[in-house]
Amino acid sequence: MSIEFNKLLDQVRKMGAMISHLDFDMSDKLALACDRLYAADDLDVIRRKIAYVRGPEISGYRGAAPLEGPDAENLNWVYPPPSLPPHATLIASDGSQVYPNEQSPVHYYLLNIGMFVYQHGQDHVPQTITLPMLAYHKDIVHDRNHLLITNRTVDARRTVTEMQQLAQQAWKMHREGVRDPLVTLFDNQLLFWASADVTDGSKLLTDYWTGMGQLRDADAILGGYVDNPARSRQVLRLLYLLSLGDEADIKAHESQLASGGDLEGLRDMHLFDKVLEPGERSAIMVQNSPRNLAYRQKNGSFEIAFFYVKVANGYKTAIARIDIPMWVARERDSVNTLHALILDQCQMQGRTPYPYALARADELALVSGQDRRKLDELIRMELRKQGVEPGGAAPKLQSKRAARSDKRSFQSRPIRRAPSS
Repeated sequence: MSIEFNKLLDQVRKMGAMISHLDFDMSDKLALACDRLYAADDLDVIRRKIAYVRGPEISGYRGAAPLEGPDAENLNWVYPPPSLPPHATLIASDGSQVYPNEQSPVHYYLLNIGMFVYQHGQDHVPQTITLPMLAYHKDIVHDRNHLLITNRTVDARRTVTEMQQLAQQAWKMHREGVRDPLVTLFDNQLLFWASADVTDGSKLLTDYWTGMGQLRDADAILGGYVDNPARSRQVLRLLYLLSLGDEADIKAHESQLASGGDLEGLRDMHLFDKVLEPGERSAIMVQNSPRNLAYRQKNGSFEIAFFYVKVANGYKTAIARIDIPMWVARERDSVNTLHALILDQCQMQGRTPYPYALARADELALVSGQDRRKLDELIRMELRKQGVEPGGAAPKLQSKRAARSDKRSFQSRPIRRAPSS
């Protein structure tokens, strides 16, 4: 049975009226955020407030902070598009997965990593690499309680594998003598963390850090491209902190530091879409969080910094957040190379400003529904060869499939009537 849309019309009208009111409220908040950003020109004042909220008296601040030392950039500065390097090698990686299925005759999961190697400024055909990996051993697909691993565990293993394969490819090219700027693009944020329901999470984090270290040792410029940073509020939290007065005032508003106080509801992307012109980037900042502190304590060069950039092509603009490790953040030439190449890549992508190399890596990594069905069939055929008959779908699943099918078949069966008494 389909939805009765006539019963939703009045609710949709009320929703539209509410959104119109909220949009007006957001415009006022956006103007306030812009004013605060333009006024944030004293790094000493900013650092004193950051030092206070990092102390034992305050908890819950997860906002941005300027870089420490002479490499710090003024928060209210914007940086124009830098010149493109004449040559560069760009490696982009992405991954996808097939999750384990409790209903399957054999438990397994699949990781498929795609990498795209692009030679900027050189007449070379791009290199494509795919690495499908099937995991099926019972100790790999089950946790210590012999339960099927969670989807989050598969996601975490995919993320770590992406970083490892990106590092191995960069190291291979480094050993082959590639001396042009070696830029590696990672799809999504760099601040990886394994949640409590991820099996062997601490080992995965160690493996991830090992991959980062290999990239650093290969002199690679690493950037994590966050295409739609709709949840990022680090800069707005900082601007709210800067609006507060002395330490007593900050303490009195401690409970609002996490939400952004009077800027709640805005996102960093709204602010920088207003502030930045196409091609410009924001100042480089770091996120103040226990997770990022763990990265820093592991190795100072692993701490994750970020900047926002307004990418563009001939059709539209978009705000992206670029995560960079500290070994990149403190090298202005590396930042400029990454900034310039991202802008150049985003101009290649038709109507969508998105890095060309990452788009190609995504296509290489994609596991389609047809691919999944073919893999299932290959596994079933192999089981039959081994004398194992794969089981069918559970009755509940069969019922759902029949109910949702556009074509239903009904088989008539002879009715057995009880004899009359």
